[in-house]
Amino acid sequence: MILGMLVISNLTVKSRLPPNKTPVVMMEFIKPFREPAYLLLTIASFLFFFGLFIPFTFLILQGRSIGMSPRLAAYLIPILNAASLFGRIFPGWIADRVGRFNVMIVTTFFSAVLVLALWRNAHTNASVIVFGALFGFGSGAYVSLGPALVAQISDVRQIGVRNGSLFAFVSLAALTGSPIAGAISARDHGGFEGLQVFSGTVMLVGAVFFAAARISLVGWKVAIRV
Repeated sequence: MILGMLVISNLTVKSRLPPNKTPVVMMEFIKPFREPAYLLLTIASFLFFFGLFIPFTFLILQGRSIGMSPRLAAYLIPILNAASLFGRIFPGWIADRVGRFNVMIVTTFFSAVLVLALWRNAHTNASVIVFGALFGFGSGAYVSLGPALVAQISDVRQIGVRNGSLFAFVSLAALTGSPIAGAISARDHGGFEGLQVFSGTVMLVGAVFFAAARISLVGWKVAIRV
């Protein structure tokens, strides 16, 4: 379905301005990392994504392990994704009013705490479903806010390059996080606590780096829109 929709999009999209051919200069992709705020933002995004997709991958298996029926367990990811829709909309709306970095810090800490406090202790159908819904909302905020943070600290002409550089690193975290979690689970003889601790911890450290990026921009001022 995604491939089919992308084919239609690529065949019908039209540039607003005539294309301007420019040479690819690798230093344009490297220079942003000299800026402390951008470097810290990249590290934060990498760490957060390192743990982000682990619940997506293992939530159904964990639900089945506590006795959830296969039919109900199959709805866990749709529930998570449905909540993520609201997480992508409302935090972005709030961020325009109170600050994008501020909202990102709150939602990433919220997501990490959910994994460490709620998912680790979810032993009933209701608690697993509640975790899925809340985690979907909290983690969904990154989808809308991540590129916005890059845009906030970038020249408008460099937004594309700087987003590309950041997500090039983030893609490595997204690719390797779940396999590492799978190896941890295998070491624990199919248990889930080790991968839950890993997921929550790296996300929590990522949230700390989002806070560090904010500090690099405005210092320790709390009551300020950033």
